[in-house]
Amino acid sequence: MDLKNIQADPSAFRQALMIDTDQGPRPLGEVADPWQRTDFEALDAGWKRAVVGAKSKATFSRGWLERPRGHSKSADLGIMAAWALFASRRRLSGIGAAGDQDQARLLRDAIGKLLLINPWLASVLEVQSYRVLNTRTQSSLEIISSDAPTAYGLTPDFLICDEVVHWRKRDLWDSLISSAAKRSTCMVCVITNAGIQDDWTWKAREIIRKDAGWYFSRLEGPVASWITPEALAEQERLLPSIAYRRLWLNEWTQGGGDALTTETISQAFHDYLRPQTSAQAGFEYCAGLDLGVSRDASAVCVLGVHRGRTDHGRIRLASTKIWRATKGHKINLQLIEDYLVDLNSRFDLKSLNFDPWQASFMAQRLGATGLAVPQKNMQKYWMTERIRMVEIAQTGQNLQKMATATIEAFNDARVELYENADLRRDLNRLRVEERSYGFRLVSPRDELGHGDLGSAFTLAMLAASELASKKKIYIGDPRCRPDEDGVEKTRYEVMHQVYEAQRAAEMELHQRFATADPFDQEPLINAMRDMFRPTDRF
Repeated sequence: MDLKNIQADPSAFRQALMIDTDQGPRPLGEVADPWQRTDFEALDAGWKRAVVGAKSKATFSRGWLERPRGHSKSADLGIMAAWALFASRRRLSGIGAAGDQDQARLLRDAIGKLLLINPWLASVLEVQSYRVLNTRTQSSLEIISSDAPTAYGLTPDFLICDEVVHWRKRDLWDSLISSAAKRSTCMVCVITNAGIQDDWTWKAREIIRKDAGWYFSRLEGPVASWITPEALAEQERLLPSIAYRRLWLNEWTQGGGDALTTETISQAFHDYLRPQTSAQAGFEYCAGLDLGVSRDASAVCVLGVHRGRTDHGRIRLASTKIWRATKGHKINLQLIEDYLVDLNSRFDLKSLNFDPWQASFMAQRLGATGLAVPQKNMQKYWMTERIRMVEIAQTGQNLQKMATATIEAFNDARVELYENADLRRDLNRLRVEERSYGFRLVSPRDELGHGDLGSAFTLAMLAASELASKKKIYIGDPRCRPDEDGVEKTRYEVMHQVYEAQRAAEMELHQRFATADPFDQEPLINAMRDMFRPTDRF
């Protein structure tokens, strides 16, 4: 292996580099698709210039690569960055930026996998927590997320931006692009899926697409050789249509969100429905709480789940409440606590799901007044006298469950909502965001917050879907079951119905006894004894 040639030429590096495939480690030079080769080769000169310096000429020192899901986005960024670090003869400073820490880990892990199957590369590079280091030249790639406080003051030699359509605000983008201008040889490479046309990323993308100084590449749908038609068909079945078109067909979509179509959302709203002030017969209730203190609003959403033999599992919006912070003032958490206690007294909540990010202390306070909290485990509850507050940690598994519960309930037309402008707005802005564990729902931040009522709604939907999956089992006299409309009888109504049935049976036995042959009276006497035998049913 000619290491000097590999250091001098990114194309030679790719020819020697082994990558992980379904058939095991294979040389990238043998398995790369044509569209990958085209993108690599278009940017090779720019990467050489970033590593060697101004003496090397480059056609493009800027690149925007637009690819569908599953098209080696983080992996190809990792390959480019790995070559720059490996080839460095002087100390280079690189920045890898991602939407959040989950996405940042994908970039770090992509490079880590390269080192695992390429010992010659691992002898030079080292993957640390969120840093990749050349141990000989001290060149480094610092991996940051878009929620980092700031990136001003940086002077990078190269900059890679992963999935910018998932960056919730453009602050980091602005600081990185301005930092790249400080060094004439700085290489900038952006790789991303298609996004939403209402976002800042669409405006930036359109400016870049028309800029002759940028290499702009876009794939019109899934073309990767490793993605099968069966896999695509499965994704089309599982994802909302608009999300499938954006993620897999690489289409930029219009509107605020792509989790639910406008038509699907509108069909769930009904003019005849009104907010409920207390529990209604035939429904059991659960709630979701999204708590903010200073910057965001706080919101609670109550959902009723129909429980009966007919229309079981129908989910109805019962009540909502939003608290907004005013300038210079935080939200009064005591008001929220008092409201939750009152809410539970009116609806007899079966569970209240909450995000522990801000609500853990409140849950402890409410626990002191009888509202106990089962920590983290959604399957086990501590029985309390008043309410079950359930901590829903923002793990991949929980986020996927909330997204699935919400999307499936709307697509199955099981959701009934009264008109609520805040909730309609938040639902229309929900987006499907791909992650290593699957997908989740997110809401972009704007002047009104980050979809606080929508977040409370999805937390409540998780509880509602679990409640709807549990059918009631009635043991004993079948007359104790609900009527055909699903409304359960009160204890008095059941007792009265049983009394009337017993009285009618008694009258029938008396008539039969009076007219029966003496030899046939013994069975009737035994039947009458059984009828009046004491019971502890009530």
